[in-house]
Amino acid sequence: MRTPVALPAVALVLLLSACTTAQVRLPAGFSDQAEAYEVSGHSPRRFGEPVRFGPYSALEMREGSTFSWTVPALVADLTRTSRPYAYTLVAREQPPVQVQCHARAWTASSGGESRRLEVDLTATAGPLLACGLSLDGQEAQPLQIVREAGRYDGRLVAPWGREYAVRAIHAYDSTPVASNIPTGYAIVDGDTTLAVVDVVNRGRVHLVRGLGEDQRVYFAAAAAALLLLDPELGG
Repeated sequence: MRTPVALPAVALVLLLSACTTAQVRLPAGFSDQAEAYEVSGHSPRRFGEPVRFGPYSALEMREGSTFSWTVPALVADLTRTSRPYAYTLVAREQPPVQVQCHARAWTASSGGESRRLEVDLTATAGPLLACGLSLDGQEAQPLQIVREAGRYDGRLVAPWGREYAVRAIHAYDSTPVASNIPTGYAIVDGDTTLAVVDVVNRGRVHLVRGLGEDQRVYFAAAAAALLLLDPELGG
């Protein structure tokens, strides 16, 4: 699991002691309404390996290397980091979802090694994560995550005409320790949570019961994109 930076020493000890079982804190009452699937292929991550959970598999994985370049300037250095990836989300007797994503981050930095100041400019240049999801060959719809002032929030548009909020979760289950990077993401419709993507350790995907099959496979495709996102890109 990724260890959050700048945690107090006591909090860090608590977190490490629970590292083998740590998971995202689910919204109140959500676990009773949802099915949980363990994930393989997320952590540890091997380049090009499929991501699988429950009946869903992200196959035909096409990952680009993380690419970074820096432009020196008079006041500050500007750094851009980017990483593309694409896959096909499949499940037996369900329509496939083609997914193409591009994660990118911008930072400005100045000063020497001991007193280096970095400013995250990602939000001013567009989303941290921008994906297009095409269900069964239909027009691609966006999944976006914006990183701004320590928050990671976004939206998911569905081909059936609905738009859902994607909200980052920064809490761990059964501990007051919080993380400065997401421990998971919730896909919500108003006040109703429909899916939670746990990105801690091996990862889990939780889908609320009662969703239609198209909804389930589409949310599963979005979940795979969020599992593959590195929230510390460019940090």
